[in-house]
Amino acid sequence: MNTGHRIHDIIFDALCGGDIIVTHFPMLRKRGIPDIGVTVHSHFLTFLTTVGQRLGFSAITECPIAWAGDYSKLGDVRADSVWFDRESLNPKVVIEFERFERGDEGKLRQKVENLAIASLASPTLDLALLIYWVRSGSAPRSMESIVDVYRNGFRRRGHDVSPATVPLMIVKCVMRPASDGNSLLLGEFLRDQRNERLPMGRV
Repeated sequence: MNTGHRIHDIIFDALCGGDIIVTHFPMLRKRGIPDIGVTVHSHFLTFLTTVGQRLGFSAITECPIAWAGDYSKLGDVRADSVWFDRESLNPKVVIEFERFERGDEGKLRQKVENLAIASLASPTLDLALLIYWVRSGSAPRSMESIVDVYRNGFRRRGHDVSPATVPLMIVKCVMRPASDGNSLLLGEFLRDQRNERLPMGRV
């Protein structure tokens, strides 16, 4: 696949397109899935793998950044989904998918840190993507403090981590209650374009 600067649009359109959901994950539109353990996480990691394959990538779930080199001193870094170019075998897209509930800003920030480390360790990368899912009506107070570590760097395990250089896309996945009151249905994907336009790194 030719991954140009419009890869943001290509991936977001694929997430929202609906045909993959209807064909392979009808439970997300019809009956719903229980919010128990890692059920939502498992369904969506499989969905992301399917989207990546549909777009022409080799998509791997829960992929360790085994090529991290010196960045391995920052701990075990893995991504929920990594999409590789099928010909060069180079990583092109790295994705983290995480639940958000009130007070979970720190958890999202750690996911963004992982994306930053993956981007620094992967010069062939075109895009880092954070998808956080919420129940209807929930949202972080501000994503700016969460993505700040991506743009300006951070410190982990006593080491300074430089600002990421790969574009970051942030998508909110809204889940809504099913008719039984216990299960969840996919509501919509919402793209945070404001944060995509923010400058990368310190001036």
